[in-house]
Parts: sequence; structure tokens; C-alpha cells
Amino acid sequence: MAEQTNPGTQDPIATWLGGLLAVSFLLLFWNINQLPRTPLDQREFLRLLHDSLGLLVVVLAVLRLIWFVKGPRPAPPPGLPVNSFAFSRAILATLVGSFAVTGLIGWFYAWGEYHREIVLFGIDVPAALPDGEGLRTSMGYLHSALSFYYLMLFAAWFVVGVYQHFRYRTGLLRLLPGPRV
Repeated sequence: MAEQTNPGTQDPIATWLGGLLAVSFLLLFWNINQLPRTPLDQREFLRLLHDSLGLLVVVLAVLRLIWFVKGPRPAPPPGLPVNSFAFSRAILATLVGSFAVTGLIGWFYAWGEYHREIVLFGIDVPAALPDGEGLRTSMGYLHSALSFYYLMLFAAWFVVGVYQHFRYRTGLLRLLPGPRV
């Protein structure tokens, strides 16, 4: 679609996808922080939750990326230059893309982890790849590295948003999930 929304707002589908992605990622982030603090014999539920939330984040991220391309283009808030707005949107799209890629790599990592089955929302998904130390190690490192990458992207997006607020008076609420961009 080539249509645009009102200046400083996005369409309802983008708002819902962004909100659901933010909530599911925050739950996944909480889960990521709990896993190392939990004794090994008590991690099964957290691991099932991690796999399921990871899948949900991947699906929502892919849908959000599709909507970035196909949905109505939001116009910048009043006073924000188009190039500055495009820069923050590019960082956000890259961040969402890194969520999708990190989740897909996580699947390969889980399958390479001694041929364990993945349980997604209570449904067993058999391993599609042979188990192996090489697959587990390479995908595990890549999964971790991409996690640090999306944290860096989030920080960059946040700093740019705060800068735009003070420089162009765009408002800080546009950094929260919702209709403002």
C-alpha cells in the first residue's frame, strides 16, 4: 500500500502487532533471565516457555516485517525531518528482523541440542536436523551473539528516540507500544 497515516501515528494493525510483539518479547526476556538462575533439574517448564514464546516472537516479528513493507506508511510527527524519522524506523525494522532471525537460529540450536524434541504450546515438534556438537555449538554461539546484537539495536533505537524528543520535541510516548510513531 502506498497510502499514509496521519502525521505521527500508525495504523491499527501495526499498533496491535507492535504491542503484541513487545509484550511477548518482554515475557521472553524475563524467561531468558530466569533460566540461568534456576537449578538444572527445575528448568523444564522455563525451557518449554522459552521455546513457545520464542516461536510467538518469531511469528509476530515476521508479520510485523511484512506489515512494515505492505502496510500504510506512517508520516513523521510534526517537526521531525523525514530523514531522521526514516533513520529511527530503519533501526526499528532491523531490530524486529533480528528478533525473527534470532528465533529461527534458536530452533536450529534446540534441534542440535542432543536431538531433543521441542514442545511448542504443548505440541511436540520432532527434531528436523540430526543432533551434533558442531550444530549445537555453532548455532548456540550465533543465537547468543544475535541476542547481544538486538540489545545493542534496542539501545540505539532508544537513544535516537530520546535525541529526537529533545531536538525536535516529538514526545517520549512514541517510544512505547501504541499508535504514536
